[in-house]
Amino acid sequence: MKIGSSYEGTLYATRGLKVGTWAPRTGFKPQGMLPNPDIPFKDKQRVNFGPLNRHWFKRLLSPLTGWYTTTNIWPIDDETLLATVGHLLFRSVDGGDSWQQVYELPLASGPMGTLPTSLCTYDGRVFLGEYTFGDEPARVLVSDDSGRTWSTYFEDSGYRHFHGIFHDPYGDSLWGTTGDTDDESAIGTFDDGQFKEIGAGSQQWRTVGLAFTPDSIVWGMDCSYADRVRVLRLPRDELWTADPQPETVRVVDSSVFYLETLEIDDTVWVIVSTAAEAGTDTTAPANARNSCSRSASVFAASSQSNYQTWYELFSFERRRTVSEQVSALPSTSAYAFLETDDEFGLAVNPFNMADCHGKIHSVPLEWFVGKSRLEQIDDSERSAERSNGNVCDDIDGRDQSVTREVM
Repeated sequence: MKIGSSYEGTLYATRGLKVGTWAPRTGFKPQGMLPNPDIPFKDKQRVNFGPLNRHWFKRLLSPLTGWYTTTNIWPIDDETLLATVGHLLFRSVDGGDSWQQVYELPLASGPMGTLPTSLCTYDGRVFLGEYTFGDEPARVLVSDDSGRTWSTYFEDSGYRHFHGIFHDPYGDSLWGTTGDTDDESAIGTFDDGQFKEIGAGSQQWRTVGLAFTPDSIVWGMDCSYADRVRVLRLPRDELWTADPQPETVRVVDSSVFYLETLEIDDTVWVIVSTAAEAGTDTTAPANARNSCSRSASVFAASSQSNYQTWYELFSFERRRTVSEQVSALPSTSAYAFLETDDEFGLAVNPFNMADCHGKIHSVPLEWFVGKSRLEQIDDSERSAERSNGNVCDDIDGRDQSVTREVM
């Protein structure tokens, strides 16, 4: 099972081509099935579409290649859903009971068509960033009718593809992230169909997800060959400076893919998950190697500590496969998909792991409330110690973050 996005407390998920909802108490409830598309397939594509995307076939291949995923699902409102299966985009207007294929992405798109972070709603419109590996320009699509029809909003051959499209709820703006080489990596905002870079030109600006807080933007480097993979934070008052300098709030041992936020009272939590990537990045410099750990981990930090104290919530090891010994076989990376909601808290979905593959772990809101209270107490004690001259005030917090294991 792979989680998608949530809407007003309902979390949507897929299991092969089955679509359903998930809740902590009831688990997965199937709702409908993504169908064979109504397009003229070539050769054996129509025959292959069903098996290659079904749960039983993926399970059959998993000892050889690892588990792979080919689907995404996003709710637009309480009845309208969008989903990708490979390079095909589907739409449902009855909560997932029935589906219609509405768009065909480039054939050179990734296995899921796009990344889970590639779709968002903003200003009454739906935006979707394409994720291609061919000669196509990087492109963002837009729909003005809840995903029924699509047109090009932005395209530029200077980027390889888009990793994510996001709505910043505090700045009320539309953001995008691109990759993959230094020159292709950027974080920026959209304005009237133009992409304006906040920062670009190095792996520091190559990211998949973004987390928005009232006073800053947080992201993690999506770079499997970096000596130090950093989680970075850029204050909002530095967004449009000539040379923005994000601070490092944490160093991790694998690429960062997904980020979520939870706002509870006056505290904003940022949750980060790393990926246990397999294989070698084809855009890496010559002689670069994959330095990622075999584990995908989930960390959380709050505004109470200014994102300096990080709690390790989970760590999952990527499953071992025959492809690690036989280079002719494709190999798959391992991820921890994330979703947050004001009703169920945090959902963590390990994928392609040695244990707990496809399970959903729930971290309730009460956990975050409790940690916020403890951090308030800790902060009061530190303030008292500073007033007594017992704590140094000029410690460089960029490399002094604290990790606390809690689960």
